[in-house]
Amino acid sequence: MRDFSCFGDAAITLAAGGAAGGGGGGGAGAGAGSALDRSLQAATASVYRVALSSRKEFRIKVTWTRGVAGAGAPAAGGPTGLAVAIDDGSRAPAALGTPRRTTATPAPAHHVLPKKRGTRSFISEAGTAVSIYWDTAEAKYPPSGAPEPSRDYYLAVVADGELALLLGGGGDAERDLGRRFAAAPRRALLSRREQVRGPFAPPAYSTAPAAAQLVHTTRCRFRDDGAEHEVTVACRGDEWGARDGEVAVSVDGKKVVEARRVKWNFRGNRTAVLGDGAVVEVMWDVHDWWFAAGGGAQFMVKARGAADGGRLWMDEEMASKGQPPAGFFLHLQCYRR
Repeated sequence: MRDFSCFGDAAITLAAGGAAGGGGGGGAGAGAGSALDRSLQAATASVYRVALSSRKEFRIKVTWTRGVAGAGAPAAGGPTGLAVAIDDGSRAPAALGTPRRTTATPAPAHHVLPKKRGTRSFISEAGTAVSIYWDTAEAKYPPSGAPEPSRDYYLAVVADGELALLLGGGGDAERDLGRRFAAAPRRALLSRREQVRGPFAPPAYSTAPAAAQLVHTTRCRFRDDGAEHEVTVACRGDEWGARDGEVAVSVDGKKVVEARRVKWNFRGNRTAVLGDGAVVEVMWDVHDWWFAAGGGAQFMVKARGAADGGRLWMDEEMASKGQPPAGFFLHLQCYRR
């Protein structure tokens, strides 16, 4: 399956080092691709597009990671990590904390924030003055073990004196940032990518062995003015080598994909209209989950945008250029242990 991430995946690898207690720095190899870093239990990466009042546009990628828990620790107890990258058209996305370069050597694409709170500032090669403010010291995380905090934290990105991104928020920190910096005129979430690793427990109603079950749920908005939706993906069957089973994708509890006989339906796509009027394309590829040792299942749910012109989002012309399709898309990668 082609990876449509707007950035490379170096931040996932780097954040693993931060989660393990290492410092930030260095880049991942070009071959990182879409593979899960095996030192991670889970990772999420969200890409935002921001437009300033000067009409300058750029992208911000925020990556949260959770490492594998130590012996005797609960599954949700692994160390967490955070990485941020800015792409404003420089030769390479500017690394957080990297000073402006005067040589021809590109800056690393991503940098880890190894501390629980702090402030970092830098100037990108394109001349954007960026400051990052963050505090995750008291962050609370979902009981599922997801790496992204659910409350009591904040992450802010200020670009050329405008508040480009604020996540978490709340309390004195958010009010102070709102007083000090005017909000950027436009911001949109382009994509969200989640990587999770088993084992996955079977649903309560299932009698199949736990090892043959995958059920993962997340929440997202497919358009800025739309409702928040709950998306659940599932693979079920009797055993890993089985030539039959079921693949399902549900949105807000309603199945939009139910593919049986996985032997013939391990890849496919469907179109669905959601309750708020959003039209989404759903694609799945579970071949490696079922038929390859240590493989993974991949799901993409993409909001159809006006630029799609009614065509399937897996457009060959865009794919050949390595570009993501128009409209928000959610990419879920679920790996067996």
